[in-house]
Amino acid sequence: MASPATPERPRLTREDVLDAHEVAELLHMPLSTVLELARRAVIPGHKLGRRWIFLHDEIEAGVRQASRQPQARDTPQPPAAQHPRPRGKRAKWYPEVVPDPDSARQPTLFG
Repeated sequence: MASPATPERPRLTREDVLDAHEVAELLHMPLSTVLELARRAVIPGHKLGRRWIFLHDEIEAGVRQASRQPQARDTPQPPAAQHPRPRGKRAKWYPEVVPDPDSARQPTLFG
């Protein structure tokens, strides 16, 4: 029995909890995309052991929040710095990683 000082939370039902297949169907996305977005914390999810579970309310809130945010795709990206390629048989060339000025912000759903 809960003490009078602590408010009671509504219990989770089967309808509140979704698995990755159900989220993929709900969002019309491939399952692999849903799992990748959950791993990167773009989609709110919870990993229990080897399974991902999602709360319907959190998914709905994330979609509604994403529709209110401006799309970051419209901003032009600065060109990457050019470096001469190394010469030699075993030389490998890796492009320089230019930090994104917006990289400090948390990724959001679909944006």
